Amino acid sequence: MVASGETPDRPDDQTAALIRAALDRILASDAFRSAPQLAAFLGFTVESSLSGRAAELKGYTIAVEAFGRPPDFDPQADPIVRVEAGRLRKALVQYYAGEGAAEPVRIAIPVGGYAPSFIFDASDAAAKIDAGTGEAVASPPSRIGPGASRSDPLAAAARVESGRSRLAIVGLVLIVVIMAVAVASSRIGHRREPASSPAGAAPQVRSALAPASTPASSPPPAAKAQPVHLPVVVVTVGSPQDDPELSEVMQRFARLLVDAMARFDDLIVVKALEPGASGVEAADYVFEMNASRTGADTEGFGRLRAVKDGRIVWTTSTTRSLEKGPEDPELLELARRLAIRLAQPFGIIHADFRQSAISPAMRCMFQAFDFRRTMQPAEHLAARACLEGVLAKDPDFHPAWSQLALLILDEYTHGFNPLPGPPLDRALSAALTAVRLAPSSARGQQVMMDVLFARGALEDAIRNGREALARNPYDPDIMADLGSRFVRLNRPAEGLPLLSRAVELSAGRPPWYDFYAFLAAHLLGADKLAESYPAALLADQGALSLLGRAIAAARDKDDVELAKSLRALIEAAPLFSIDARLYLGQKGFVPELIDRVLADLGSDALSAAKRR
Repeated sequence: MVASGETPDRPDDQTAALIRAALDRILASDAFRSAPQLAAFLGFTVESSLSGRAAELKGYTIAVEAFGRPPDFDPQADPIVRVEAGRLRKALVQYYAGEGAAEPVRIAIPVGGYAPSFIFDASDAAAKIDAGTGEAVASPPSRIGPGASRSDPLAAAARVESGRSRLAIVGLVLIVVIMAVAVASSRIGHRREPASSPAGAAPQVRSALAPASTPASSPPPAAKAQPVHLPVVVVTVGSPQDDPELSEVMQRFARLLVDAMARFDDLIVVKALEPGASGVEAADYVFEMNASRTGADTEGFGRLRAVKDGRIVWTTSTTRSLEKGPEDPELLELARRLAIRLAQPFGIIHADFRQSAISPAMRCMFQAFDFRRTMQPAEHLAARACLEGVLAKDPDFHPAWSQLALLILDEYTHGFNPLPGPPLDRALSAALTAVRLAPSSARGQQVMMDVLFARGALEDAIRNGREALARNPYDPDIMADLGSRFVRLNRPAEGLPLLSRAVELSAGRPPWYDFYAFLAAHLLGADKLAESYPAALLADQGALSLLGRAIAAARDKDDVELAKSLRALIEAAPLFSIDARLYLGQKGFVPELIDRVLADLGSDALSAAKRR
C-alpha cells in the first residue's frame, strides 16, 4: 500500500505542470467563466487526480465536498453530480471545438466515472516544455487516466482523437481522498506557485488574475505544507456522569455547535475535543461548555478562553426547559445563534483575535474587513496590497483570494485605485481561484455571486448566492449580501427578510446592511419598519449611508436634511453629481429602481445640490 493513499503512477511534476496550465486556460475561457459550478467541478477533479487520489471520486464525495451538500446526502435521490457531469462533458466538447481547438493537452471526463483523463499531443506538449526550459525533454504520455491503454497506446489515442499519433503511459491516476470535515478541518486547499508581476504593474500574485503556466519545476500541491493563518478554536463539553440524559444533550449540542461554526471555514478552524484530551494547547481559543439541572430546566454555561494567556474573553449562560431532551429542536437554534456570535466576520472571536493576531495573513484579512465598514479609498489600497503580498507567499490561502476578488471588484463598482486590465475579468479570475481551492466553502460562492452580479449575469449570481446561503445559513454577511442583491433588482420582498435577519444577528455590522434594509422597507411602503434603520446611518459618512439619509429626509419632507445629505453625498461620490444613473447602475441598481430612487429624491433637490 502506498502511504497517504497516493499511487506511484501519478504524473511527474513536468506533466502535472502542463495539465495545470491547460486547466487554467479552460477556466479562463468564456464558457467556464460564466459557469462557476462547472469550473469548481473540473478544478476539483483535476487537482485531486494530480495529487494521486482519484479512485474515490464518487458521486457522494463530489456532492459533499465540491457542491457543499450535507453529510446525509443521498446520490440515489439527488442526481446533482450526474447532471453536472453531463453538463461538464458537453462544455469540454464545446471548448475543444472552439477556443481550445489547438490545445496540446486535453482534459476529458469519461462516461461512467468522474476521474478525468488527460490526452496529450506529444509534439506540441514537448515543444512547450522546451520553450520554457531551453532543454530537450522527453514527450509526456499520450493519455493518463481512465481509458488509457497499456497494450495498444496508438489505438487508445485514436479512439479519443482520430488522426493524431499518441504515446502510452503505464498506469492510472488514482484515489481522491475527500477530507469531510463535519467537525474539525480547515478545508484549506492547495494552489500553485505565483508568477512574476507584469512590468510596470503594482505587485501582483500569480493568479487567476492573469492565468499563466505553472513552472515545470514546481512541486505538486500535495507536497506543500499548508500554514494555518486562521484562528484555531477547540470546543470542549463537560459530561455530567450522574445524568446520562443531560450528558447526551450536551454532546448533541456540541456537535451542532461545531457543525455550525465549521461553516465559517474562511474565518476559523474549529475542532472538537473531549475534556482533558491533548490538542487544546495548540489552539488559539477554547470554548468550554457545561450544564446542570435546575428543577425541570437545564442551565447551560459557556466561556471562551484565550489559550495563550488564559484570559476569559467572553461568557454566556442560558436556561431552557428542553422537554424533548437531546432531540429538542431548540438545541439547533441555540447552537446556530451561539455559532454566529462567536464565528461571524464581526463576531466575538475576531474582535478579540485582531487585538493579538501575529499572523500577517490575518492582519491583512482584518484590513479587508475594516474597509468593508469604511469604504475609504486609502483603506482599499492598503488592504489590496496587503492581500497581494500574502498570496505571493502563500497562494493556497483561499480566504485571501475571496477578499481580494471583492477588493478588485471595488475598482469597478466604486472606482477605487484601479489597476491595469479589466477589473471584472480579474475579479472573476480571483473568485474562481477561491472556489477552486475550497469548492465547498460558502464564501467562495458568495464572492462568485458578487462578481457575476457586476458582470450582468444576474440569474447566475442569484443562484450562487442561494448556494452560499445553503452552505452557511448562519452567516449574516451572506444573508445581507444576497438580500441586497434582491433589493438592487427591485425585488425588495425577497431581500427584506434576509436583511432584517442579518441586522438582528450582527451587532458589529457594516452600515450597508442597514441601508439596504431601509431601502427594502421603503420600497415596500413599510414606513414603520423603515424608520428603524436610518438611525444606524447617522454616524457613517459613506456614500450609501448618505443616500439613505437623503431618501429618508425626502420621505419626511425635511428639506434642510435632504439638502445637507445630498451635498455630502456629492462630495463623497462625485460621480453621483455628474451622472447619478451611472453611479447607481454601477452599484447594480436596475433601471426601474434608479427611476424610483431619483424620483423620491426629487429633481429640484438634486439640481440644487449640484449647484452648490
